[in-house]
Amino acid sequence: MLDSFLCKEIMNTDVLETIMKFTLRLFCIMAIVLIPVLSEGRIFARWHTSLGSFSAELYDELVPITALNFRDLANDGFYNNLIFHRVIEGFMIQDGCPNGTGTGGPGYNIQDEFHPDLLHDSAGVLAMARTSAPNSAGSQYYITLAPQPHLDGGYAVFGRIIEGLENVMAIGSVPTNAQDRPITPVNIFQLRMLDLHLLEFYPSLEETLQIEANTMQMFVTQAYTSEATLNYTWYLNDELLPDDMFMIERTFSSGNHTLRCNIASSDSIAFDAIWNIQVSSANADLQIASAPQINLKAGPNPFGDKIAIQCASTKEQVVAVAVFNLRGQKVRELQKGAQKQGSWELEWDGCDNRGHELSPGIYLLKMKAESGSLFRKITKLR
Repeated sequence: MLDSFLCKEIMNTDVLETIMKFTLRLFCIMAIVLIPVLSEGRIFARWHTSLGSFSAELYDELVPITALNFRDLANDGFYNNLIFHRVIEGFMIQDGCPNGTGTGGPGYNIQDEFHPDLLHDSAGVLAMARTSAPNSAGSQYYITLAPQPHLDGGYAVFGRIIEGLENVMAIGSVPTNAQDRPITPVNIFQLRMLDLHLLEFYPSLEETLQIEANTMQMFVTQAYTSEATLNYTWYLNDELLPDDMFMIERTFSSGNHTLRCNIASSDSIAFDAIWNIQVSSANADLQIASAPQINLKAGPNPFGDKIAIQCASTKEQVVAVAVFNLRGQKVRELQKGAQKQGSWELEWDGCDNRGHELSPGIYLLKMKAESGSLFRKITKLR
């Protein structure tokens, strides 16, 4: 019976103040969902517990109300110093009750949010607990210890463990009493959001890249962190490359290759961007992708005082054009907003957003739209 698994979250005496606070939070989240904006990347969370640490990725783009509610609670310190109050070996571990009994919550509820691609298909799935009533989730969540397909469509999946699953499984095997409460409490010292945001990979990681031999190809990994340091380590067919920036350019010999960039932050989280590359000899038949819906050119390149940027789009869409340095930092935003179909021209004077002259060197020009992204390497001479 699912009722044996579900939690009951009870409003406290400060319900009016809490509801007002949540209403404002929900309004902001809904505004993010409804306004067409360009993606800001992915969210990660990290647990530090008495049985070790683990990390999860949150699916904020697929289930924004659920994921952003969890993020906001974590940022408020809500989950710090709580316990996993319910553990069922082979099923799940559950947390998020400030009372430690499974009866408490944040004082409000959020609406149920389901996505067909988010399933209870493995151990390490992160989902919201709730009562038998619809739209009754608040702060309590669970992490599966095995596939639980009978929960699909009833409980909102919003994340997945990506590191430290062995510690989750260890929590799931602790001795418990008749009420499924660990005999020795499993403490959550801290649950915090990680400041590593993965924005975009170019070319896309989702499909095999097909190119001709000895053709120069650019690869870009865009990520940012406000406090930690990001390190980029590149591998070609598992052999270490000397490159250590967020982008590289190189040619390939005929055959199949794997290019990997390990993005690691000093905040104890890492991600591997992996491209599968199929390289054909010159003049061989290739399955060329359909023509892009955007175009980006810049010249003269290299440039001295300023560079002209020609942009084009085959449809009306939201477009952003910006300049990045080789550390992946955005140094100048040239355009962001709705753009009509057609061609237009921009100009960059070599200055940052504050009007300060930037140093000579290599920069990356990026055009991002709803239909995709394009990059061009540009060189500033003075």
